[in-house]
Amino acid sequence: MTIITNPTTQATNVVSNDTQKAAITASATTQVAASLLLDMEQKRQNWETTVYRTSNLALYAVLADCLAYGEDLSFQAAKERSAELDEFCKSRGYVVKKDSPLLSRIAKAVFGNVDRRRISTYSLVLRRAKAEGITPANLSAWIEQEGGIQEIKLAKSATYVAPADKVKSAKQLLSMLPNLAVVSSPALSQFADADFMGAECVFIAEQQADGTFAIKTFTRSAGAVNAALTSFYGQVKEAA
Repeated sequence: MTIITNPTTQATNVVSNDTQKAAITASATTQVAASLLLDMEQKRQNWETTVYRTSNLALYAVLADCLAYGEDLSFQAAKERSAELDEFCKSRGYVVKKDSPLLSRIAKAVFGNVDRRRISTYSLVLRRAKAEGITPANLSAWIEQEGGIQEIKLAKSATYVAPADKVKSAKQLLSMLPNLAVVSSPALSQFADADFMGAECVFIAEQQADGTFAIKTFTRSAGAVNAALTSFYGQVKEAA
């Protein structure tokens, strides 16, 4: 007896089997992918609670030491500390601006010639911590409470003042101060211009051995003037 098989049924069975195999393969692939993701998630959690956390705590401890070193001192003690900082940075070949905030100079001395942005970030964190009265012992907890160093960097403190507002305030403060001196000379008179009556400019002077100041040059550059006014604003606030 000859059995006749329906070709359509055979084709349907083959397609069905192939579909089942494909479904099984896809399911297995999905399970493997899910397993890999779970494994990576676990590794990330372990990293956050071990190596990463330990590293951050070690960094916070160094920053706490920086904050302690930058504590308020008497005039003479502060002068000696400043000299120590200058000598240390000089011995390491670090270029540090003398008019930089104390905590910025300390951060530079401690962390060296790493990425300038990192030094700026550490300086910002230290200065904000000091402004908010955070003690070295509480610095680590405060940084974590604030969400970490980068969050502190990105956030504006409650005392944040925009640069333009600093310049405006500095001009108002300047207008209320008495003149330290009124200077004139034939050389200076050549630069006098009626169009700039009442406008600020910046003199660059050199202190002489006898206590006098020799004016070398001056500029009306808006950048230089605003920088000087911003610096003056910072000095007033720091002394307040």
